[in-house]
Amino acid sequence: MIPHLKELCYQQNEFEVDPVFVEQFVDRHIHDWREAQSHWEIIVERVLNTDAVRRDASGDEAMHQAVSAAEILLTTTSLPQTVPHLSATDSFQGS
Repeated sequence: MIPHLKELCYQQNEFEVDPVFVEQFVDRHIHDWREAQSHWEIIVERVLNTDAVRRDASGDEAMHQAVSAAEILLTTTSLPQTVPHLSATDSFQGS
């Protein structure tokens, strides 16, 4: 199961996600936690289907790899200050 952002905003979290990242991600969504969570789930789900997650990884291990890769992707990619609405059916295009 994809972790909730509210679980990741603590210094000690199972996925070792930087709480500052979570705060900045939610800030980009104008503090709309529901929208931020929706986008987070879309991104992590799509990262699960990339080579950022080892083919032989499953369950918790695969999720940890996907969450880590999503955080790295989102912190190393230039993103707009605010994020437009994105639905699960929209295409995800990198720059």
